[in-house]
Amino acid sequence: MGFYSKTCAKSHLPVIASYKKGFPSLTNVVALKPDGTKMEGIYDGYGRLNDVDIYEKGNLDEWDKVKFVLKMHYEGESYEDLGKSGQEIAQGFFMDDQFLLFCVLRGKFKSYAEYKKYFKKYANW
Repeated sequence: MGFYSKTCAKSHLPVIASYKKGFPSLTNVVALKPDGTKMEGIYDGYGRLNDVDIYEKGNLDEWDKVKFVLKMHYEGESYEDLGKSGQEIAQGFFMDDQFLLFCVLRGKFKSYAEYKKYFKKYANW
């Protein structure tokens, strides 16, 4: 599997791979798992924070349950306090930089559906 990512469970902003330069606030995340495990760090786009695997490779059920929160939006919530993280449409890498700038300036989306609407309009996907 190549790049893959999620959206923030609180702001619905995209979490991007650290290889996509210029938007560090969209790579710094807290990952929460159903068993209470919490990890913090820079997301690389390959299922790792700070070079540590977030989930057991090949276990897509576990990956689907992981919730990402961008560090700038995290306020100590537990796994149960958060909604689902959506699948990031452009795999956390393959969208236009102008779209990412729009996201950073906007700050939050009301919902994952609203994120998808703006993605279709501005991401040049």
